[in-house]
Amino acid sequence: MAEELKVMSATILSIVVIAVVLVIGIYINATMETITDTDGTAATAVNESLARPTTAGITLATGAGLRNGACGTITAVYNTTNDIAITSGNYTQVGCLVTNKTSDAALGATWKYNYPYTFSNASTASLAAAGGVTALSNGTPWLTIIIVVAFAAIVLGFLMSGFKKSAPQAIAY
Repeated sequence: MAEELKVMSATILSIVVIAVVLVIGIYINATMETITDTDGTAATAVNESLARPTTAGITLATGAGLRNGACGTITAVYNTTNDIAITSGNYTQVGCLVTNKTSDAALGATWKYNYPYTFSNASTASLAAAGGVTALSNGTPWLTIIIVVAFAAIVLGFLMSGFKKSAPQAIAY
């Protein structure tokens, strides 16, 4: 029985070590993914078609939708119906949020926005690190299978040791 307990504790310790190494590997790869991308990559959104901003505001999708996306000052806005320029007096911008300053419905329901933005662009190294994170995180189902098999082996070990014990001796009179 003591031998089975040693095997069980060694198995549990091995599983814990594997899980800790897996978590550390995922953390290191995720950190490398963030560190190795190219920060401050500049681009320009041209004629991004979005709804007319409300007083609650709308978010410029292209600039805000990217990793570490930051929107620059809007350079031009047009309505989509007849390409009439909409002056900056009709809206305000804070980062990637645009709010309507007027209730002028004549400006159209959909506007086209032009603005510069910056973001963190994936590099070859950051894509490789992201692949490592995916590979390690996909390995967790295997860890579950290993745990189930290990505990099944422990239970079978206990059962087999119980069958190996000899039957009690009959008492002679």
